[in-house]
Amino acid sequence: MGASGEFTIFSGKLTILMAFSPGGELDKNQLNKLIGSDVIAERWNKPIEMERSEGVAVIVSGSEKITCNANIYTDVFIAGVSILRTEIDIRDRILLNDILVALHSNTIIVEGLDFQSFASKKIGEIRNKLNPGKKEPGYPITKRYTLLKVKDFTPKLDQKGVKEQYGALITRFLSGETSIRPLHNKEITDKLSNDLSYYDEDMFIASPEGVFILGCDDYFKELRELLELTISLLLLFQIYDRKIDSEITKAFGAIKKMHLSKIYFLTQAPRNLEKSLLKVSEIGLVILDDIEDLMNPHKVSADWYYQSSYQRMLNIHKVRDFEKVVQRKIDALQELYATARQLSSEQLTMLLEAAIVLLILWEVILPLVKG
Repeated sequence: MGASGEFTIFSGKLTILMAFSPGGELDKNQLNKLIGSDVIAERWNKPIEMERSEGVAVIVSGSEKITCNANIYTDVFIAGVSILRTEIDIRDRILLNDILVALHSNTIIVEGLDFQSFASKKIGEIRNKLNPGKKEPGYPITKRYTLLKVKDFTPKLDQKGVKEQYGALITRFLSGETSIRPLHNKEITDKLSNDLSYYDEDMFIASPEGVFILGCDDYFKELRELLELTISLLLLFQIYDRKIDSEITKAFGAIKKMHLSKIYFLTQAPRNLEKSLLKVSEIGLVILDDIEDLMNPHKVSADWYYQSSYQRMLNIHKVRDFEKVVQRKIDALQELYATARQLSSEQLTMLLEAAIVLLILWEVILPLVKG
């Protein structure tokens, strides 16, 4: 299954991560029941394995296919994002290019379903466990991430040789594409430079779409957990971004109504604005209370190497950029609220002044009328 000179895998592991929101707001009491408060307290900065199962996976690329064992895990973060982790053990010969094609043609079959259908079904089941009885579908945003760990392969090359001879193929895998467009040398160099390996003979090249791995046996689990945390934070900020956009639209609508009403402070608009501010302020408090600690490499790990790797992962995925966007929107809504309060106060002041003038006139005119 593969022509001479092509990158051929004999043994490895293909892991597909699907990060998703739990559906509605995460019920932490329910999470405590499912996992236990002691486990949550101990692993607050790591994925918590909620359940696992075994299955069968088939990787199909054109006329080629291999059957593999699959281990399926559900990892949950206390921050409010879950990850469906599907680990497919490769034990038959397959080309790296065939894996790439199968990933993007959705011809990886797990438990009789194409992976996308399997993931959707499994995510629905997990959401029902995390938030039983709730019909909210949750935010539709999902983040898919692919890890390919290669153990035995041909041609027999070291890390440097693999990069030199198969840099373009690895770049396509890391870019999440199968197009045959020519790649610029700078693009290949930039992708291959994101190697987070500890040892020279290892390879852990990360990108916003996936990781290509050789070796790293002693510390792969730690890097994978840091990667899961990074992806979860990225998705969490994307969810917050959508929530805040919705509340900002409502808040701006409430302020616009002020210009159509002379008694704005007596309408429902101020209460709607306050509700939006409260919801967004809650997000701001969660970020300040929980998420900021998870964004700090020194709090997540005491080991300098994992601190550095985690910092690189945050940078590669632009997590801090999303955090800044969310924080700017929180600040913008607070400014909208302050503006509305000021205008509302001005309206109230004008009405009070008018009332005082009327009272004075009444006091002056009434004696004259009686006289």
